[in-house]
Amino acid sequence: MAEPIQNSIINLRCHHHTKKVKNMPKPTNEDAVLIVQIFGIGAADAEYQKAVMWFFAEMNEKNYDDYKKKYPMGSEGSQNFMKISSYMELVGTLVNREVLSEDLVFEMWGDMEWEKAKPIIYGMRKDLAMPRFLENYEILARKFPEWAEKNPIKI
Repeated sequence: MAEPIQNSIINLRCHHHTKKVKNMPKPTNEDAVLIVQIFGIGAADAEYQKAVMWFFAEMNEKNYDDYKKKYPMGSEGSQNFMKISSYMELVGTLVNREVLSEDLVFEMWGDMEWEKAKPIIYGMRKDLAMPRFLENYEILARKFPEWAEKNPIKI
């Protein structure tokens, strides 16, 4: 991870670690600042942007076996997948720990492409014998359908 990104994540943790949001209906200004900082981390990282483009344009494997054959551990595709899913894990962790408003996250990222990532992550969990691997990403994604039902499309 590049040093500026590490510093940004450390700053996010230091400045926002004590904030607790319990059933907050409206995001706060602090939530807005935090989500802009998180978004800025990804937007400022050319490698992350490349990974996003790869995820949407090239990563079409529907199951873990096909994914593993095409993108073995350590390959550029595997690294791209981990950049995307780790970013979503960070966001999920902050929301699940009530440090960041899920409303803002879902407004910006929707379901965070969980359905596309799910079979790959489930396969990785099994291969790595790590059942909690990227669990905050999944927990957050599972909350989206209920949120979407309560927050209909505005246009």
